[in-house]
Amino acid sequence: MGHVVVKAVFRGKDILCLDNVLVDTGASFTVLPLDLAEKYLFETPFEAELKLGDGRRVKAKVFIAEVEIEGRKGPVRILAFPDAIPVIGVDTLETLGLKVDPSTGKLEKTEYYMLYV
Repeated sequence: MGHVVVKAVFRGKDILCLDNVLVDTGASFTVLPLDLAEKYLFETPFEAELKLGDGRRVKAKVFIAEVEIEGRKGPVRILAFPDAIPVIGVDTLETLGLKVDPSTGKLEKTEYYMLYV
């Protein structure tokens, strides 16, 4: 399938447009470098420990912003740490009702689902 990259617009304290962000269906959350997140997004008092693909563990600050991908917008959590490579994770894809089509390597729109208890 190859790599899936998208244009993503983050709206928080200011607008951040990234033209080629990797979509990683193995990543739980969207990740950005800490300096970009602090400049453009809304910071929360929360932190999370992440296990990276290479096995390292890092502490990340949690931010929120509206993200727009493929014409869909929604509020998402973004984790940030120094020198992070921008990645769109599954949490963001599901929030926006998007999924990767493995046969085309592109994003496609899905239905929004809500579980009622």
